[in-house]
Amino acid sequence: MAGKNIASETNQGVRKVSFQNSLEQFLMGLPERSRAIVAARFGIGAESAKTLEEIGKFYGITRERVRQVICSAVAQLAQALEKDKEFASAVGRIESTLEKRNGIMQAEDLIRELSSGDTNEAGPLHAFLESLRSVKCEKATKDHEKLYRLESFSLETWKRVKEAAKKILAEAGETLSDKDLYARFKKISQDDLSQEQFFDFLAVAKDVKQNVFGKWGLTTWSDIKPRGTREKAYLVLKTSKKPLHFREIADLIDQHGLHGKKKRSHPQTVHNELIKDKRFVLVGRGIYALSEWGYKKGTVKEVIEEILKAAKKPLSREEILAEVLKVRQVKKTTIIINLNSFFSRVGKDAYWLKK
Repeated sequence: MAGKNIASETNQGVRKVSFQNSLEQFLMGLPERSRAIVAARFGIGAESAKTLEEIGKFYGITRERVRQVICSAVAQLAQALEKDKEFASAVGRIESTLEKRNGIMQAEDLIRELSSGDTNEAGPLHAFLESLRSVKCEKATKDHEKLYRLESFSLETWKRVKEAAKKILAEAGETLSDKDLYARFKKISQDDLSQEQFFDFLAVAKDVKQNVFGKWGLTTWSDIKPRGTREKAYLVLKTSKKPLHFREIADLIDQHGLHGKKKRSHPQTVHNELIKDKRFVLVGRGIYALSEWGYKKGTVKEVIEEILKAAKKPLSREEILAEVLKVRQVKKTTIIINLNSFFSRVGKDAYWLKK
């Protein structure tokens, strides 16, 4: 066949497959209208792929006739991919990329990796993947995203592994790190999977996901897919494990892409949302902590009162300072002023509730 080279030299001297050039070489052997229909269907040289109906209206033919033209072209391309050595590099690159991911990849991840972000390569890649007999496409289901897998890959094994991970997480009731999740999987599973295989399998799962902080959980959990400002702020604080100013919380929400790439957090909105939620406690000027850490709402005076009531006896100034600072980020002088103003001194250096 005549036509453009299917591979080009990179700066490093490594041969890089051009899927666009490869497909153009194949299309040259088709009738002109068939060539145009295939190009429209897979979005080759266009902004997006066209539907069967859109193509049919343009050419004045039925959807069924468009489908027949596409099926015939795909069948011819499938034969060419198997027999013609000119396509060996293109086929090899697709298969080796899937092999490196242990036989299975989410469709958009595979396209992104193979095209290296080149939009001109995406359409031709879809055509190759549709035609390649050694690679199977699986439409999205309740269990997984749209994916591509090697023909030899076992979906039964995949589902068994995914369900095991789902059960582990449900029983744990909290997000788990890579190490912890895999360790628990190894204890209960009969499938001898490496850690790499295990997480390549989970990468296409729909109901088990990894959040932006690297923790695994069920997609129904807010720790995995936080939806509102409060859930996002809660995840940021929980991961940080320390009180933060509302401006820091807003910055971290944006840094980790929890609002999306284009949307930005407004610090004052974050402040307004947190102050209304019982899960968050204002422990200093603009500084929030989680109530589950033992922090409680109230003034410094009210905090000291609770500490003394819980102790059921007078406490020294140093003891009170230590207890208040566990639940409030305030200056020691603020605590001392409250002690001297609202509490009774007992003995040399102890305080009790005023009668």
